[in-house]
Amino acid sequence: MAASQKILALVKKNKEGCSASVLEKKLGYSRQYIVRLLNQLISQGEIYRLGKTRAAKYYSGKATDTSSSLQLIKERKGLSESVVFEEIRTRMQLNRRLNKNCLTIFDYSFTEMLNNAIDHSQSRKVWISVDIDQTNILFIIKDLGIGAIENIKQGFKINDNFQALEHLFKGKQTTAPEAHSGQGIFFTSKVVDVFNITTSGMEFTIDNLKADEFLKDTRQRKGTSVGCKIKKNTRRKIKDVFDKYTGEDYEFNQNIVKINLSGHSRLMSRSEAKRLLLGLDEYAVLDFNFQSVDTVGQGFCDEIFRIYANKHPDKTLSYHNTSDVVRYMIERSR
Repeated sequence: MAASQKILALVKKNKEGCSASVLEKKLGYSRQYIVRLLNQLISQGEIYRLGKTRAAKYYSGKATDTSSSLQLIKERKGLSESVVFEEIRTRMQLNRRLNKNCLTIFDYSFTEMLNNAIDHSQSRKVWISVDIDQTNILFIIKDLGIGAIENIKQGFKINDNFQALEHLFKGKQTTAPEAHSGQGIFFTSKVVDVFNITTSGMEFTIDNLKADEFLKDTRQRKGTSVGCKIKKNTRRKIKDVFDKYTGEDYEFNQNIVKINLSGHSRLMSRSEAKRLLLGLDEYAVLDFNFQSVDTVGQGFCDEIFRIYANKHPDKTLSYHNTSDVVRYMIERSR
């Protein structure tokens, strides 16, 4: 079998993506030779690449797949919500099919809900579906884990399902304070057009277009299913929603924005990081003031100083007034 066919066979076999380093170990070819063959397979439409440099992974099929429906099954352990989002964005050509507001909302809500399933569900696998019709984009993330309501009940010593459901949407409650601020579900339910969660025999829907909420019984007892619907041409700006519930922490000066974090003692989640970064793409320098911040989470630092920094290599991200612990977490994320 030719070397390129061996590579293609391994890529097809690995549904979670195959890196050049893995191919190098399995086949024994030099990295340069493998990369050359991978590029040939990409040009032939046999595979596509997600990610850059050594972090890139290769998948079977064409990246220009513009199907209106996509179903994925992922192993939860080791799963990265940002990698899954990039796979969906590329395969479904979301940059072309959604307006900027919708894409931003989809990015935020999808990665927040998938991150919840990864960190909280204890499910072995996660089921993902994304559908696009003439008007909306809809995604559903399902797991067969402990269940969101049951997780809240155990974490906060609550016996009643309805009390736990109310607790879930308070906005700053979490069963994993070392990793989350508890704001992911709260803000996601505010920024999408329709939010739906099904768990523990209950289905709760928040319809922001009708300004209404619905609760009904359902047969689903195990795990959690979260669905969100967003208009493809929505005029809703995610920053307006965030601003409604958070204060102003920014000082703008030409192409520099100074972000004052001194009003926060703990900054833990990707939600908080994404809200801080929203609308700042036009600025060349982002300077973070961590005065009075005692604790930062891995997710918060990773979202800013690795993911955002990699997406915007032309920007300068600086920080000051950090404690030794905060500085260590920032540099570790880099």
